[in-house]
Amino acid sequence: MPRLLIVSNMIGKLLCELSFEVKRNRLTRLLHHPVVAKKLHPEAAEPAVMKCIVEGDWKGPVWDVGGFVGNLAYAVAQRHKVIVFEPNLCNLYYLGYKLKDCPNATIVPCALTSEGKAWQVSLNPDFTKPADGPQAITMSVEEALRKFGKPGLIKLDIEGGEYEIIKSPALIGISMLVEWHRGIPEKLEHWEIKPLDPVHTLLTPK
Repeated sequence: MPRLLIVSNMIGKLLCELSFEVKRNRLTRLLHHPVVAKKLHPEAAEPAVMKCIVEGDWKGPVWDVGGFVGNLAYAVAQRHKVIVFEPNLCNLYYLGYKLKDCPNATIVPCALTSEGKAWQVSLNPDFTKPADGPQAITMSVEEALRKFGKPGLIKLDIEGGEYEIIKSPALIGISMLVEWHRGIPEKLEHWEIKPLDPVHTLLTPK
């Protein structure tokens, strides 16, 4: 391997580790505190999504699939029981910090998938980067339903995985709020589609 490439890889790893530690320092934790986050983003990053989920009258808990660092889950937990699925090992740190005083919230530290097969997770706080961590278990839709019961609503924000998840027959009859990453379907066999903003739709059973 050329020396320049070796040095470049070493620098890259060092910067990644430094970034990880900086993101866990006290200042960053303060910025993730729910009160501070509310002041910094009073309307939330996705106001239509926040309003729909928090103000909805759901007949069961909300599943927040792709919980990230818990901004949405924290708001939902003030009114509803919320089950938060998040596989990113770095995000889990902040998710736990944000939801530590929320008895309505349950964190599931794995991804929700159609088959429940193990897959590679990430240590990188940037979820848009390729996974760089170990293999980890996932939870299939059927297993999650057995464990947590039928939800009132499922929020899916899983970076393109939504197209596979919604094929699961076990989800028929359940409302879902989906962030689409490769275009919004024009028609779905089992759901009515209501646009909330350019990338989010509310799916209600037909």
